[in-house]
Amino acid sequence: MTKLIKENINSAKKLIKDADAILLVTGAGMSVDSGIPTYRGSNGIWEKEIQIGKETVAYDEISSLKMWKEHPELAWGFKAHFYKLMNSLEPHQGYYELLKHIKDKEYFITTSNIDGYFKRSGFDTNRIYEVHGSVNYLQCMNKKCNEMNGVSVAENLPDYDDMFIAKWLPQCKYCKNMSRPNVSMFGDYEFYGKPYEHQRKRLNDWFANIKKYNKKLVILEIGCGINPHSLRMSNGKMMSGEWKMPVFDNNIGTIRINPGDEQDDINTIHINKGAKDGIRSLFN
Repeated sequence: MTKLIKENINSAKKLIKDADAILLVTGAGMSVDSGIPTYRGSNGIWEKEIQIGKETVAYDEISSLKMWKEHPELAWGFKAHFYKLMNSLEPHQGYYELLKHIKDKEYFITTSNIDGYFKRSGFDTNRIYEVHGSVNYLQCMNKKCNEMNGVSVAENLPDYDDMFIAKWLPQCKYCKNMSRPNVSMFGDYEFYGKPYEHQRKRLNDWFANIKKYNKKLVILEIGCGINPHSLRMSNGKMMSGEWKMPVFDNNIGTIRINPGDEQDDINTIHINKGAKDGIRSLFN
C-alpha cells in the first residue's frame, strides 16, 4: 500500500467518524468481487465484443433499446444468461462489513446496480433507491400497457442455446406483447421508472431531513464508472443527471472507492482499491 493511499484512507476514516449521515452511491464496481463483470475496466464487458449466434456484438449494443426492438432473440438470450449469473452469485463480504459499520448511522443508498444485492445482504429496503431498476421485474414493450398495469415479477426467463440465442420470448401477462427487463438500458427512453418513484421520494425526504437539521453529510461512492449512464459524483453533481444532488452547507466531503482511477477532484478523497478491499480498509 502506497503512502498516498494510506493518507487517503486515514482522511476518509476521519470523515466517516465525523459524519452524521452517509449517502452511499454505487455502480457496477460494487458487485465485481461477487463475480459480476463491470461494464468497463480490466474485467469489463463494455468494450468487449460478444459472439451471439452468428453475430459479433458489443455489450452496449446488446444492452440498448434498439437491440430489444430489432433483435429481441439476441437481447433476451444474452440477458437471460447474465441475469442467471447474477442470481446464482452472492453478495461479497464487503456488503456485510459495510452494513455492520453504517447501520447505526443515518444512511441512504442510491445504486445503478440491478442485482438487488443490498436487499439480499440485509440493508434496510426503505433506504434504497434503485435508479436503474431491478433484475427482478419485467415491463411490457408497450408503454401504454405499463401505464395501465405496471410491472410483473421476472419469472420463467427464456432458455437459450449455446450461442446465447433465446429459444422463446417472454410475453407480457397483461397484453401478450413481448416483455423486457424493467431496467434502464443505454439510450432507453422507454424505461418504466414508476415502480421506483416511492424510493426516490424517500431519498428526497431523507435529504430534506439532513438539510433541515444541518447534519454533516458524507458521500461514499463505490464502483461508479465514467460512462454517461453512471451515477458517479463530481463536485456534488451526478454525471448522468438522473437526479440532482441538493446543495448542502454541511456536505463535509466525498470518498471514492475505485481501482485504477486517476481522475483528479480536489473535493474527493480517492481510495484506489476494489469495493471489498476498499470497504475493509475504510472500516478496519
